[in-house]
Amino acid sequence: MIALAVTRNPRTRPGTRKALAGVALFAALAGVGGAAWINHAARMPDAAAIAVLAQQAGAGRDAEAEQRLRQLAESSKRAAVQRELGEALLARNTPRDVADGIEWLEKAAAQDDADASMALGKLRFLGTPFLAQDYPSAYRHFAAAGAQGHAGAAYYLGLMLRSGYGVRENRAAAARWFALAAEKNSPAAMFMLANAYREGDGVPQDEARARALYEAAAELELPEAIQTLAMAYRNGELGLPQDEMQARHFTLETAHALKHPAVVP
Repeated sequence: MIALAVTRNPRTRPGTRKALAGVALFAALAGVGGAAWINHAARMPDAAAIAVLAQQAGAGRDAEAEQRLRQLAESSKRAAVQRELGEALLARNTPRDVADGIEWLEKAAAQDDADASMALGKLRFLGTPFLAQDYPSAYRHFAAAGAQGHAGAAYYLGLMLRSGYGVRENRAAAARWFALAAEKNSPAAMFMLANAYREGDGVPQDEARARALYEAAAELELPEAIQTLAMAYRNGELGLPQDEMQARHFTLETAHALKHPAVVP
């Protein structure tokens, strides 16, 4: 029951008093509704707020932030929140936190969260001081994310198939995964696919295609691609003329890119 007090002024007309009462009622209801909305928002933060909580809980080792994030992950069952909690716990880099973080990532991956599958794949592929490498498991996680078009997972699938990490070597399949990742602007995948076209490794040999991919990766500041172009100009390779000036230019660009290289998945 909401009590409303409308001050009576003997000089105020009855119609005006009625209008004021209506305004007061609207304001009171709005206040109640606004409070409920604020409480709901407090229970369900947006993605940016959850990312901040994860940063505080992980690298910041903030116990309060961890508890809040854990409550959200448990109550909402949202894959994105479960993944954020999992990655925050992994960032703490202790045996117990890593094991707990993996459990939360697995819960998110079970809901078809591609980023969670990617994170699990990298953990198994690279290993940690608390977790041995497991290539078959890494491949399964990458395949789950790759099936959803995840560029990073596609890149790692290409690496694994190219070199036979935990799976039978298949250069043609590797090139297809690199191509998928390259289409999504992964400079590392562009570089690997360029190498394949240059060598005719799993794809028909095509120096022009290789050069275009090296150039695309160089535009994204991948040092290896820029250095490859520098050597190509120095030696007259990839259909390019020998040009010492261009070779020096790309060598300088390589040094520049090494200061802030493109992010590898």
